[in-house]
Amino acid sequence: MPDMKADRDWIEDFRVAYEHWLGEAMPLLEQEDYQAAFRFYPFPEFETVPWTPVTKPLDGSRLAMVTTAGAYRKGVDAPFRHGPEGDVSLRRIPGNTALAELDVSHSHMPEQIAREDMNTVFPLDLLRELVAAGALGSLAGTHFSIMGYATRAADIAETIAPEIAEAMTQDRVDLALLVPV
Repeated sequence: MPDMKADRDWIEDFRVAYEHWLGEAMPLLEQEDYQAAFRFYPFPEFETVPWTPVTKPLDGSRLAMVTTAGAYRKGVDAPFRHGPEGDVSLRRIPGNTALAELDVSHSHMPEQIAREDMNTVFPLDLLRELVAAGALGSLAGTHFSIMGYATRAADIAETIAPEIAEAMTQDRVDLALLVPV
């Protein structure tokens, strides 16, 4: 993956705005009135969008997946926590994991749909088919899962995102497939 530095200029201002928002939003979050709470959430705004064009053929590329479905390995990983601020943590899912070994813990999505077909939120079997067909070079040794409901965006930017990026770099990943839920 290219050596790119993330835009971090927004983080300090976000933290200040977030603490103000949280003080006002917490009663609404505790009542699960998310629509009202998020009307004034301090969503970060960016002037530019980082983009790296794909230059390596897919059939020679190594791909890692990142899902926001809150997927985790049953009996191995802790489920994601459900709370007013969500969960800012990471689960590493080995590339040889069978989808039947996974579950989801995400209070803001219909979990049963994912449980019925994990490929809807973590399409590992479909990616394996692409590798077997020769359309994709290989899959990373590790894939990543976070819970999409995590209100502390700065924490994700400062801890989780760099951890994922470093792991992908170590695993010689060329492409990341982001599966937002």
